[in-house]
Amino acid sequence: MTKPNCRKGGFLALLALFVFSIAFQAAEGQHPTVPALCGEAKVTLGNPVYLTTSLGMVTLEPPQGWALDKARENPFYLLKSGEKYESARTLIYINIERLEVPFQRAIQSDARAFSESCQPSRIQDVDQPEILEQGCERKAQMFFCERKQGAYVDLATKISVEGLLLNIVLSADSTAEISRYRKDYDYLLKHLALVSR
Repeated sequence: MTKPNCRKGGFLALLALFVFSIAFQAAEGQHPTVPALCGEAKVTLGNPVYLTTSLGMVTLEPPQGWALDKARENPFYLLKSGEKYESARTLIYINIERLEVPFQRAIQSDARAFSESCQPSRIQDVDQPEILEQGCERKAQMFFCERKQGAYVDLATKISVEGLLLNIVLSADSTAEISRYRKDYDYLLKHLALVSR
């Protein structure tokens, strides 16, 4: 007498449940949801901007009232219309780099480098935002540099996608400015994706 193959049976049961779920959603008039794969976001942007590096190309749609500073590359800077990099109090930047260590170690390394570069400082985890690259690992944090001269606050979201680390940062001199432009930042995260590697 042979033992039943529990793994195969369990897999078939899960597959049947998934197919039933899709069929039920379709019958209810809902759009079936299929988990998004990292790096395979369907990109349809009305006003795309392309950020090209030797590592890969990212496309994004700037939030209304923001424009790419074409004088700087990687990090790429978005400024409020009419402002200049040298005098902007609030800006968004995107840095694209190769992810050479596990994602969590990259997060820890960045936190350590920040703490060493600014004293006193603190880092606070925040709710994970929605992103266009839904299947990718991501981490959002607030970085507070609390020194007397040159204090600033960064809202940073790191996204691991196909061997790259995308660091998208809203940088300002106060939490009030971060709150003021948070909707623009969230818009950007939902309109940003890797298009080639």
